[in-house]
Amino acid sequence: MTPISMLDDDTLCARLIAALADAFPDLMIQGGADEPFYEAAKEGQKAILYFRSNYPRSLLHELSHYCLAGNRRRMLDDFGYWYFPCGRTEEEQILFEKVEARPQGLEKAFCEAIGLKFSPSLDDFSGRPASESFLSNLEAAYREMTTNPPPTAKRALEALKIAKAQF
Repeated sequence: MTPISMLDDDTLCARLIAALADAFPDLMIQGGADEPFYEAAKEGQKAILYFRSNYPRSLLHELSHYCLAGNRRRMLDDFGYWYFPCGRTEEEQILFEKVEARPQGLEKAFCEAIGLKFSPSLDDFSGRPASESFLSNLEAAYREMTTNPPPTAKRALEALKIAKAQF
């Protein structure tokens, strides 16, 4: 068994993808993307969850969106979500923080499940700090995900815990 801190990103991502394949047989998880994107399943093809480069945290973050999207949203590319890129107005950043707290709470639980360091992401390079409400909502979501996660999130958490035992 290799400590997670000793694995390079490529190896860790490959192991996570392999572990999640059994839990999510209708989903292909693929790294190397310039930007994360979810491609909904098309007739006869699996859905594809693209994550940034080969970053384990990006994989876990995008997986959290998948787990929380619900069946209807999983039928839509990028789950039907809007996205304002970096350079948001203060109002856009507040909206971003409002919708990102729950997925990041699940991402924190994923990181904990495999022993990876978590830190909140504002996806914002303006230098503005995270709002207290964002951090509080993220922690509340984390508590929810560790005590009573939705079924898809629970399946992912179980797969990650099994994977950690095999690292």
